[in-house]
Amino acid sequence: MSEPHSTPGFPDINRLRIATAATPTPVRTFKYEGLSKYTALVYRYLHSDVKILKFLRVSADEFSILSLEESGPLKSARLSYNSFTEILHVRMPSNRHESLNGLFRSLIDRQLFSMSIANEVSCQSSPSVEIRNWTKEPDSCWLPENKDDPFVVLEVGASETTTHLATSARRWIDTPGSTVLACISIKVRPDNDLVIDVWKRGKGTHDLTSGNVDAPAIRRQHIEITNSTPGPQVHGWKLEENWRVVSTDEILLEFSSFVGRPADNDGEHDILLDRSLLIGLATRFFDRQA
Repeated sequence: MSEPHSTPGFPDINRLRIATAATPTPVRTFKYEGLSKYTALVYRYLHSDVKILKFLRVSADEFSILSLEESGPLKSARLSYNSFTEILHVRMPSNRHESLNGLFRSLIDRQLFSMSIANEVSCQSSPSVEIRNWTKEPDSCWLPENKDDPFVVLEVGASETTTHLATSARRWIDTPGSTVLACISIKVRPDNDLVIDVWKRGKGTHDLTSGNVDAPAIRRQHIEITNSTPGPQVHGWKLEENWRVVSTDEILLEFSSFVGRPADNDGEHDILLDRSLLIGLATRFFDRQA
């Protein structure tokens, strides 16, 4: 449930600083020297403490080869590429990351497909999405069946800092030409506690063809789930349309963000991940890490 609460001295929610993890993400940087050396390096660091590989001077043509599924040495690695800087980031996979991505995605999919709209919405795993000079693979994304680009994306970070996830979420929404209306980011802390943020476009008219550059991303919902002795504990806040901050222990995602149209009958509704569902998600995730 959600309830209003007073927030004396509470700063502007859009100016809140995103806490950075105390330990920086282990990164190794290399000059790109061809597909064979790239493949060898990815395999070399596959089971190491290094979480991100950074390759310099990767041309757009070279990236197009690397991003082909059949040439990728590891399908579960996530790629992020900037054709202007020619920098490629390769995020190495982890069991925590893959497990949580699957669990959270299934919560949304079950509600979507219970509404008999399977022919109107598509869910994809780590497609390569190109927005101007930026190419990235979300962990999961949803889009109307008649569209080519995602409307909602999911980013899970088991190794990235909270700041990195926030930057990525903003980029999904703010990059000119983006069709993304909402980004869900989930940070897995070292102790396996979960931090879920829902980022959305600011107020303004969204052009599905060209994208809207006048409505920057805003963090609208924030949930923390801690692994305590009595069981998972859920608490958080959300930002209402009147900019009032209220406490909440649930996540609400608009039906139209997934389907591209408003709900038009009693069987169609927004996606609600209430406290019970979030506790169930966390319990399954925590049990898998035990």
